[in-house]
Amino acid sequence: MRRVLFVDDEPHLLDGLRDALRPWRRHWHMTFAPGGRAALSALEQEPFDAVVTDMRMPGMDGAELLGEVQRVQPTSVRIVLSGYAERDAMARATSVAHRFLSKPCDADDLVRVVQRSCGVNALVEDQELRRAAAGTGRLPSVPRLYAQLTALLADPDATLADAERLVEQDAAMAAKVLQLANSAYFGRAHAVNRVGQAIGYIGLNALKAITLSAGAMAAFPADHRIEGFSIERVQRHSALVARITRRLLDDRRHEDGAVAAGLIHEVGMLVQASRAPDHLADVLARAEREQRPTFEVERELRGFTHAEVGAHVLGLWGLPHAIVEAVAYHHDPAAAHDPRLDAVTAVHVANVLADELEAAADLGRTRPPLTLDLEHLERIGVADRLAGWRALAAGEAS
Repeated sequence: MRRVLFVDDEPHLLDGLRDALRPWRRHWHMTFAPGGRAALSALEQEPFDAVVTDMRMPGMDGAELLGEVQRVQPTSVRIVLSGYAERDAMARATSVAHRFLSKPCDADDLVRVVQRSCGVNALVEDQELRRAAAGTGRLPSVPRLYAQLTALLADPDATLADAERLVEQDAAMAAKVLQLANSAYFGRAHAVNRVGQAIGYIGLNALKAITLSAGAMAAFPADHRIEGFSIERVQRHSALVARITRRLLDDRRHEDGAVAAGLIHEVGMLVQASRAPDHLADVLARAEREQRPTFEVERELRGFTHAEVGAHVLGLWGLPHAIVEAVAYHHDPAAAHDPRLDAVTAVHVANVLADELEAAADLGRTRPPLTLDLEHLERIGVADRLAGWRALAAGEAS
């Protein structure tokens, strides 16, 4: 039985939630707290699978409360359910909340979000992975790009197109923008699969708030050195994978978030760089020493890889399934069990082709490039296109 904590300072709204969710008493153990302080007391008594809170509450608002939830129960799903809220308050919540819902919210919609979010968590048995993923509210950005974005957003003449050009170069920024655009709070009617489309949905003011005042985006600290890791290299690789992915899918109707997935496929690496730097350093050192792919070493050491970490974070954030799936299986496309050239296969191929080009260009690199799942490509009937794809990839890298 899932444990869900609902928090609101208005008693009649809590009573309304209690009545609307009465059919779920056999499935959920529900606690209703009349404010942030009461919620903290409840958190001291028992663990919760999900915490659903209003934003505007006296004494302790929803963002502050979820920050405490993140600290004391990091594996809990954190959801904002709010009506009107000041932009700065909502922006602060983006660094600690997984999902956003707007009032009035249909009970069925609320149940679906809670169930899906808890279900994403339940799929992961490893507590270490759950803590790393569920505890993540923000991701580190490339310092150069973050500085350019903050300068751009301070410019009164900045346009959506200007912002799109920058955000499309940075995995952390892109992931956060897609998270917000796919939340009901920002008025999403359908799944948002493209970064440019996402910026158009949330607008420059919301992007400015989460970037300049919320800490939902942050530059990777210059003094945070991890041996073998370069956030600039991750950024260049991810941007190249996104460009190659776009070229592989000649029919845009079948893109289904593939380009966005290519851009953010290494999100799990960013999570580990910010939350488990020592582990990441060990993985990279061993991969270099043994001349093996990092994901093989990760799986051997802990039973999961950065691909699963990234997919878990994005799933909790409510990104479209096509993006989450492509991130999860970009090293193992056959595991997705989809016999066609979809986002999963496109990102897998683009990732390997980009790595081949990077290995050839880096004279100091000794570790061999990644390898394609040729059996999978033959099974879905696209293996004969590899020569052409390699030529396209080379063109994108030049």
